[in-house]
Amino acid sequence: MRRRFGIDVLLAVALPVACALLLLLLQPDREQPAAEPPVETALTTSSVICPAALAGTGTDLLGIGTVGADPATKVDGDVQVGLGAATGPVRVRTGRVSPAASGAGPAVVTGTGDLAPGLVAGRSQTAPLSAVDCAPPVADQWFTAVGAGATHDSTIELVNPDAGRAVAEITVRSPEGVLDVPALRGVSVPGNTSQVLDLGQIVPRRGELSVEVTTSRGRLAVHVVDAYDELGSSVPVQDWLPPQPEPLTSNLVLGLASGAGERTLVLANPGADEVRATVKVVTATSVFAPAGVEPIPVAPDSTAAVSLDDVLRQAVKKGGIGLLVESTGPVTATLRQVARGDLSLLTPSPAVDALTAAVLPAGPKRLLLAGPDAVGVATVTAYATNGKELSTQRIELAPNAGADVALPDEAAFVVLTPERTTVRAAVIVEGTGTAVVPLRELVLTGLVPQVRPGLP
Repeated sequence: MRRRFGIDVLLAVALPVACALLLLLLQPDREQPAAEPPVETALTTSSVICPAALAGTGTDLLGIGTVGADPATKVDGDVQVGLGAATGPVRVRTGRVSPAASGAGPAVVTGTGDLAPGLVAGRSQTAPLSAVDCAPPVADQWFTAVGAGATHDSTIELVNPDAGRAVAEITVRSPEGVLDVPALRGVSVPGNTSQVLDLGQIVPRRGELSVEVTTSRGRLAVHVVDAYDELGSSVPVQDWLPPQPEPLTSNLVLGLASGAGERTLVLANPGADEVRATVKVVTATSVFAPAGVEPIPVAPDSTAAVSLDDVLRQAVKKGGIGLLVESTGPVTATLRQVARGDLSLLTPSPAVDALTAAVLPAGPKRLLLAGPDAVGVATVTAYATNGKELSTQRIELAPNAGADVALPDEAAFVVLTPERTTVRAAVIVEGTGTAVVPLRELVLTGLVPQVRPGLP
């Protein structure tokens, strides 16, 4: 008897064959266009976030400046300063530093249109002398050499500049490894508010720590205040601890303070293998290895510290302006200086290859340049608070050589333009203490991602 196929059998055979033929016609395995980088576009809005003022007896100053997208074109207008409902306009102009009466709390500085590119701000305090650069929110930041004890404590300030909720994940590394701290996981910050976390209350312990702060939702500006009780003094000294964007195998910190005191280098290793780090002293004309400093071992996922009191006191007398820490694996680094009764904290200065600027506190000051990767030049221009140009200097740069440039005491705004090379830069201010302001890459343009249809 001859068997006849039903319609279901015919469909089961015909449909796959038809689909296969159709796929062959469409050629799904043909080479897809390569991914393209984002397109650079004009920046329409930008924000930098300033931390809350330090608890002290000195004058708190918040200054705002701008260089615009093109230094040759002057910009003038209002930026918005504040947090949430307590926000108001402040008039800014190219080259000038405009003071903002923002209160003691954190402040978001927002510029739109021509005022968005090259927006900078800084907060400073006179007693003790302290200064911090106000930077845009970053998704991942590292803070090394924090404390959570009775004589060395740190607080983390999270500022949410947007209306929606933001969430932070905070990882703490100790000399013994990563600590399990449930209170620092999934820290929620409501829109247009700030939150302060005291490590001494949350995870009390002795020893040097490092924290990694990752924003898993929204945007957050993260600031750390470090308080250090020098030899049991009645009033702890304190300062802002600048962040480090990522661990590196070469970390260059600038701003060695003069005078007797304590100098402690703290390193954090987030990797799975032990690393060894070597220390070199950087001057304006050379880089050399100091005598008596052995390589520093840092265990996996941990933090290590070494005292450099005598080494750096002698290095400053020989013209030392910074430290170069080179390691066999990526680490983060902070140099804590307690000199002449004042605390200053140095973290690696980022490499800049284009126009940058910073708002500066009052007092005697120098611009430190180091780590150029090629022969080049840098133009340095200093301005007074009212925008008057005080000085312009052209500095020649070469690998393993930098510069120690004196700036006018009244300089409140400095603009640096490197040419044909990258360079690392920081301004050191000395008076009733020491303050160091690293210069960073400015946000001058926006990026629009390339979006195109494609097969999964």
